[in-house]
Amino acid sequence: MEAPAPRQGFLTLLRKKDFLCLWLAQLISMTVLNASNYAVLVLIEEVTGSTTLVGLAIICFSLPALLLGAPAGVFVDRMNRRRVLWISNCLRAIASFAFVISLLTNRHQLLPIYLLTFLVSSIGQFFAPAEGSTIPLLVSDDELMPALSLFNITFMLSQALGFILLAPLVLSLIPSFTLSGIAIHPVDTLYFVIALLYILCALLTALIPASYFKQARAKKRDIEQLTEQSLSAISNVWQEMRQGWSFIRRNRRLFLAIIQLSFAGILLLVIGELASPLVTKLLLFAANDMAFVFAPAGIGLILGSIFMPHITKHIGKSRTILIGCISLAACTLLLPLVTLLAHKLLPQGWDTNPLSNPLLLFTVALIMFFAGIAIDFINIPAQTAVQEQTPDWIKGRVLSLQLTLYNAGSIPVILFIGAIADLFGMNNVLGLITASALAFGLWSLFYERRTARHSLIEKSSSPTELDEIAP
Repeated sequence: MEAPAPRQGFLTLLRKKDFLCLWLAQLISMTVLNASNYAVLVLIEEVTGSTTLVGLAIICFSLPALLLGAPAGVFVDRMNRRRVLWISNCLRAIASFAFVISLLTNRHQLLPIYLLTFLVSSIGQFFAPAEGSTIPLLVSDDELMPALSLFNITFMLSQALGFILLAPLVLSLIPSFTLSGIAIHPVDTLYFVIALLYILCALLTALIPASYFKQARAKKRDIEQLTEQSLSAISNVWQEMRQGWSFIRRNRRLFLAIIQLSFAGILLLVIGELASPLVTKLLLFAANDMAFVFAPAGIGLILGSIFMPHITKHIGKSRTILIGCISLAACTLLLPLVTLLAHKLLPQGWDTNPLSNPLLLFTVALIMFFAGIAIDFINIPAQTAVQEQTPDWIKGRVLSLQLTLYNAGSIPVILFIGAIADLFGMNNVLGLITASALAFGLWSLFYERRTARHSLIEKSSSPTELDEIAP
């Protein structure tokens, strides 16, 4: 059956009540999560003025994915995913209420803020694979790519809603007030609103019928065995993680998709980390002018997500990803070249106001727009390949291992990218990114062709070869 057109597919998906509940839960939970992260960074900056302590907050959010991501996938595969979804939202609501209590008690004490940030991120490690492995249960095979594309759009939209709309509006427009002699600041109000929205997400996920989450292997379980198997999961968590990794390595196409998806995620993180020095040191704009440069990248990500199912259908996943790597490398290389050209053409008229250089501003915005689309060329086909190549019984472990791999690479980026940019300069860093994107695209093509040469062997294997480690 022919896959539906993206826009038609989105409308068809959103008419499904159960899928709509999951989608709304993702939109709201991701929006309030980004708003919470924004509030933490603003709070620490106001209290300490230390960039190092702000960076520590980012580490507190990223570290749980490395420590707990893969084990969480083991539990998600063994637990009722519907229950995981609504319990994780309830726990994040409780943690958000704890934020409010901590701030009201002593807003200058940062240790509880760091611990609660770590806790909220830890809970999210269970929510993410449960949500990702629920999507295929609610849609048909033909609707899978439009569904993933919609969730990718939602991910980017939630960042804009959280960072640009919800958190800034609450912090700017809601005044401080006194309640029963206790001073209530805007950030306290924001966390209270966040807690209420997490409760709403829990209700939305609870509305999804339990029948979707029944798995074939669930027939083997008796109620009296549940506790014993839960304890077994704890004692054998590392063994099951190894099983998940073994499954990934034995499926060459899945392994490639996992690497590609992690690479795209780290690229997004690199762009975020280099946002401020790119604007201030390369383009010589003020730091608060970042929206002029990076808003087009967000628009490109959203538009690319809409049309990506149609593009991938016609040219294939491997070619789409290769085009994305080449395009991203070209965009990265063009940024310093355009800036250098602008310096040559306007050696005396260069200042920090972006509106005084409209041609440069337009050119940079256009480059960033295509850079956002290029990342979609890598990200969405890889996401789809991961879902298609992973059976339901091990999907949670596979998605969690992917998040672990991504965070294992992203944490060093968070720690060192600023220092590397300061040490070698923005031009050299952008050159390194260009070379990395090209090298990765060529490696992906080489690995894809090697996989194709082994396809006849894989087809002649037993149909259950990859299921030997299945329960």
